Amino acid sequence: MKKIRFKFASVYSGGGLGSFGAHKAGGKEIFAVDFDKRAEKVFRKNSPDTPFFNMNALDVSFHKMIELGLKESDIRNIDILILSPPCTGISKRNLHRHPFNPVNMLLLDCPRIVNQFKVKSIIIEDVNSLLDDEMKPLLTLFIAKCKALTDYNFEYKILNANDFGVPQIRKRFVAMLVRKDIGVPVFPEPTTKDYEALYLNRLFPDVIGFDAGGIRKKLYSKTTGEVIGIQNKWKHANQTCGTLTATAGEKFMDIKTGIRNIRPDERLIICGAQEMNFDGISPRDVDFVTGNGIRHVSILVVTARRATAKHLQLSAARAGWLIRRGWSKAGGE
Repeated sequence: MKKIRFKFASVYSGGGLGSFGAHKAGGKEIFAVDFDKRAEKVFRKNSPDTPFFNMNALDVSFHKMIELGLKESDIRNIDILILSPPCTGISKRNLHRHPFNPVNMLLLDCPRIVNQFKVKSIIIEDVNSLLDDEMKPLLTLFIAKCKALTDYNFEYKILNANDFGVPQIRKRFVAMLVRKDIGVPVFPEPTTKDYEALYLNRLFPDVIGFDAGGIRKKLYSKTTGEVIGIQNKWKHANQTCGTLTATAGEKFMDIKTGIRNIRPDERLIICGAQEMNFDGISPRDVDFVTGNGIRHVSILVVTARRATAKHLQLSAARAGWLIRRGWSKAGGE
């Protein structure tokens, strides 16, 4: 029987890519919450023993979890709580992004969930564009709410999945709260030793270009002012893949077949999820789940492990990357 090294729970769990990584690192998930049916299907296939609740995160509370059948002792012994609220109101891919887009209120609700469970360490993750000037009012309010939790030390940082062995440029805002009787947040140093081994043309020799998709800006003539084309977003494959999104608008330039969509099996490799079970999952749902997250070795569990070292004896080499998304949304960044 595999030794349990730590206990964790996740809200906005998505398809469970991060949960899968945490399980590989020796974690036991006490509960998971998400309201997207596609994500739930993938999660249950890969974590059948985890209590999964398809519900609105705004309804999550200590007493609600007990009402749903969880043991109070299990909830009180959670080491790490992972919160990954939706990014649609923050992402640059949203032409109507606004600091107080209604969906952003889910980010502001995270400190309430933290206060409900009072676990040792909490990780809150969102897109790095939260730090844009346009989002400053939202960030300022979020920080104030986190710092109002006086039992916790609070820090945040931008982390890139590519620095931790993932073949994808995926920068994320990561906030960490650690209970003051436990310690302080400590973010990990990059672990990738060979970045070139993660380049697209190393993973897929026939791929010579990557198109990130999304909205293209029109190009205008400097002399006539007329539209003369659209912005080129193609990048050569002698570098790491850009961020995959849930809309799956990204494309490959293949030396054999020309421009094509990224195949589901390729998306799984880019997200580090090739060990997961996607049998019976439609290609569109694979796109959705992998666009909302990654699962690979290192980072957030390492971060929480260091902050709670006197309670958690985790192996850094086996710690799981836990950035993953999980909510019904039109896209991501």
